[in-house]
Amino acid sequence: MTSKPPELNDKSEITISIVWLLQILVIVSVATWGYATVMEKIDNNYDETKSLRSNQNSYVFPDIRKLEEQVIDLQKQVLIIQTDLRYQKENIGK
Repeated sequence: MTSKPPELNDKSEITISIVWLLQILVIVSVATWGYATVMEKIDNNYDETKSLRSNQNSYVFPDIRKLEEQVIDLQKQVLIIQTDLRYQKENIGK
């Protein structure tokens, strides 16, 4: 008495309750929707990061250079005003 393993062919049948079938469908649907949502967020973050990096090279750095030049010019003007003020105080003191 040896039991032979069940054969799987195109005439094989399986019975499953409707409740189990609906649960499986819901689980697969929710998993698919969740995967699509996560992938969409990842793609959006990637596009936003790429956009920020391209904007960083073209907009941020020139603005920083302009600001640095303005700071240097203002520092020069402050030194000139301080020198003039010191000179005026010396002249008033005489």
